[in-house]
Amino acid sequence: MPGAASTAPLSTSDSRLPTAARRRIGAAAWHAVMLLACAFVLIPIVMVVLGSFKTVNEFFAAPYGLPESFGLHNYERAFAEANLPTALRNSIVATGLGVLASTALAALAAYGLARFRFAGRLATRLLFIGGLVVPVQLIILPLFIMFRQAGILGSLLSLTLVYAVFGIPLGVLVLTGFFAALPRDLEEAARIDGAGHLEVFWRIMLPLTRPAIAAVVILNGVWMWNDFFLGFILLTDPDAMTLPVAIMAFRSGFSTEWGLIFASVTVSALPVVLAYLLLSRQFIAGLTAGSVKG
Repeated sequence: MPGAASTAPLSTSDSRLPTAARRRIGAAAWHAVMLLACAFVLIPIVMVVLGSFKTVNEFFAAPYGLPESFGLHNYERAFAEANLPTALRNSIVATGLGVLASTALAALAAYGLARFRFAGRLATRLLFIGGLVVPVQLIILPLFIMFRQAGILGSLLSLTLVYAVFGIPLGVLVLTGFFAALPRDLEEAARIDGAGHLEVFWRIMLPLTRPAIAAVVILNGVWMWNDFFLGFILLTDPDAMTLPVAIMAFRSGFSTEWGLIFASVTVSALPVVLAYLLLSRQFIAGLTAGSVKG
């Protein structure tokens, strides 16, 4: 009996060692995969930032090496030759107004689809969401003709209107589920206090959907900010060009100023990165709020 009692703790500890070792190996493998994923994302970004300080000769001499100096000559030339301040202002205006208009319209539509019962509600929702599968290349010619007849082709207004309309389907898709998940007790209590439909929407429901709104703002804002195709087709006025279109001024059929392009891309990416850092917590909450019930 004493011998059996002395061997029991050893067998228990021996059985626990492989489990602890497997956990350590699994954690190490998980961290290794995450580090590789981070490197896969960060290395191109680092290469672009380093390339923004290189000259054309440095690109051909050492494309993956460090620049000889970290001067700001490429940034100075980019702001001077591509008129980046004007392009930056145009991108901010078009993206800001497009996101604001599309989010406001999508929130109103999603609230109506989620909180009211009416004939054709499902068909209307599917019609909104169906806008996500319509390629912009399919309707760019009618848009071009329509804006030309309206006399706004080439102006920033034409691009802003397209952004405002094309941002609605994603907003309706995300916000409808959030509005539908909100408890009806809040709405009923507000109505007992005499609140109308718009007051319930503005004061009660909309503040509760801030994570979803942040997700919609970031997702729509990123593609509007980086959009090249619509700006290239619709913005015929050089003073109305956005950043992606202005950056193409450094690329020609005979030569490409890679240092100026990378400097312009770095300037273009900074506002998006800052916006994500400011709204990252709300963005993550908006994407994960519907994944767990209760």
